[in-house]
Amino acid sequence: MKKRVLLGIVAGVSLVTLSGCGNSQKLTCTQTQEDDGATATQEMVVEFQDNEASAFTMTMNMVAENASAEDLKTAEEMLKLSFSAFEENGMNVDVSSDDTSVTAKVSADFSQMTDEEKEQIGFTGSDNSYETIKESFESEGYTCK
Repeated sequence: MKKRVLLGIVAGVSLVTLSGCGNSQKLTCTQTQEDDGATATQEMVVEFQDNEASAFTMTMNMVAENASAEDLKTAEEMLKLSFSAFEENGMNVDVSSDDTSVTAKVSADFSQMTDEEKEQIGFTGSDNSYETIKESFESEGYTCK
């Protein structure tokens, strides 16, 4: 019995060691814009497995301290409508508001999406490596680390 347990543990450790988790990285890029008393911050977090994008989360937060509750609710509804197409393409979408801000969070795990869904958001048919995506965000004014 002890021999079987020991053999099972050795086999399990060997399987984990041999298969490993691959080479994973995370890229975080942010951009902040201010206009007319409002501040919009976007954070893009892209996860990579073996230098290929495997998942992402985008968080957009708009703070407008002088906006009315009605304006913030309208902005929330507009974002929900805008991001509804993302939900149809296999992504998770959460939009909410409070007294001074509206927050939208969109995320996707590419392993859970069809090729067609990935194509709709531009994550197939091209180079989705860490460096290429980082360069793309930086060219759009994001700061990446």
